[in-house]
Order: sequence, then C-alpha cells, then structure tokens
Amino acid sequence: MGASAAAPPHAATFRHAAELYRCPGCSGALVSDSGLRCSRCGNHYTERDGIVELLTSPLGGAAYDPHYFETLPLVETKHFWYLARCEIVHETLTRFVPDLSERALFDVGCGSGGLLASLHARGVAVSGACDSYPQALQLVRRKLGVSLALVDEGRHPPLAAGHSMIGLFDVLEHLDDDEGVLASLFQALAPGGVLVLTVPAHPFLFDEADVIAGHRRRYRRAELGEKLSRAGFSIRRLSHFMAPLACMLAPLRFVVRLFARRLSPIARRDLELKPVPGVNAVMLWLLRLERLLLRSGSLPFGTSLIALAVRPGVPRVAAEP
Repeated sequence: MGASAAAPPHAATFRHAAELYRCPGCSGALVSDSGLRCSRCGNHYTERDGIVELLTSPLGGAAYDPHYFETLPLVETKHFWYLARCEIVHETLTRFVPDLSERALFDVGCGSGGLLASLHARGVAVSGACDSYPQALQLVRRKLGVSLALVDEGRHPPLAAGHSMIGLFDVLEHLDDDEGVLASLFQALAPGGVLVLTVPAHPFLFDEADVIAGHRRRYRRAELGEKLSRAGFSIRRLSHFMAPLACMLAPLRFVVRLFARRLSPIARRDLELKPVPGVNAVMLWLLRLERLLLRSGSLPFGTSLIALAVRPGVPRVAAEP
C-alpha cells in the first residue's frame, strides 16, 4: 500500500475552524472536506496567513481607528488600566469557575490580543479568537498559536454551538445590537457554558473619548444585568471596578483638554493612553487594593463593569457570596 498524501498545511486550520465557527451567511455548519465550506449554502471560506476569513462582504470602513494597533502592544503591557483589568478578569475566572482548567476561552473581539495572551500566561486555556481588523489578528498571531478568524464588523459573531467559555472584553459597547449579540453568544455556549465580559460604566461619563473609541454607550449596572437576563443567562458575578479611576476620570479629562486644547481629539486620546511612570504606579497600587475589596463583594461604582454569567445547564459555576 502506498503512503498517503500529506495533508495541506492549512488542513488542520480548517478542521479546527469547522468546530469553532458557523457560516456567517446562513448560519449553517462548516465542513473541512475540501477547504472550508458551508454544508447548507455551499459558500467557501479561505485562509490567509493562518487566519480564516469568515466574511460576507469586503472589509468596509473602520469604526475603530487602526492606528491604535501600532501602540496597543506596548500600552497593554505597561498601562495600569490594562494590567488591572487583566488581573480582575483572571481573579473572577478563578473564583467563580471551579472547573476553569477544563474549559478553553474563545475571545470575541480580541483586539491586539494583550489580554488574551496575559490570561493564557496565567494558565487559562484558549481555543481561539475573532476580530474585524486584520491588523489586530496579525498581532495576536505573533503571541498565540490558536485559531483566528476575521469576521464582519457589526454583525453577530459566527460561532458554532458548544463553546465552554466565551470572553467579550470591552466589545459590547461598540455594537448597535448588543442584546442580539448576547442572545447569539448564549446560543453558542454549551449548557453550563460561561460568558465573561467587561464594559465601560456610567452613562454620565460618556464624552469625546468614547466617541473616538467607537462606543455606542456606557452601561448602568442594572441595565447590563437586565440585558444578560433577557438573553437567558444566569448571572454569577456583576460588579463595578476601576473605582479609583471614577473619582479622577472627569477631572483628568478636563485637565487634558485644558492644556492640550490645540491637539486633535485623537491626539488627546493618545495622551490619556500614555503611561506616566509615577501616576501609573500609584494607580496600579490603588487598583490592586480594590481587587482585595472585590473579594468580599461587589462595588457600587467604578468606570468599568465586569460580569460572569452562565447558560443554565450543568451547575458547575460558583455563585457570588
């Protein structure tokens, strides 16, 4: 018997993609018998540089300024906001998901992958990620060897059913149909599956920085809880965080505008993202104290919200004390 032909280099990429995603056009199951195609409508999807392209139309105009992808990899490893967010997310997962080691996280809207790579370095298994920006996915590819997909911006993520854990980190506020996306993610989770997400909080803080970032809204705690519940989720954790920043954000932005009024709004936003060594160290210290407070319960205010919710089924996720 002759030796079988070697599988093409991208065959494994397509096989894994068929398990993680569904057709973005008709929601049919994907099969990898000859490339990657939809078993229902027959659409074929391609792979480029290790990234599966699950697009229904050519890439359009960017709602998020791509120039940030050049600076984010550096900012995410140094800025107190990114470091503290990662620590809060990781601690929330370890506290409220007892079988965390048996699950793998799929990140929807992964950006440049800084948070995902940090969680992986802390022992969280990662199954894959998707984003609407090729520049972002190329950065992720340098950090993690996981399945990556380029998806349509503003549409529901084309995820197959059966995911054990999905992350949505500061993404929901960018979407017009936030409730539709939550319902879609509910369907993508297996019974007992976990959704962990973060969003900006307090609508009264909405200003030009949110507009530049492409935010549609900031959330009230009760509003986020109601939307999760309407999607079918059982909420295990819902709390504000970044409380020290809440006391400083409005005055900080006023000062930045006062002394940098000649700069463009985007340049002022860049200035906010630049780590200032002394301030950065103090804020990180304060936010680590906040993390200790979060171990005893939820916080009533903060510039961000974190939620951990479950698709009812197998009750393996701890409830908030």
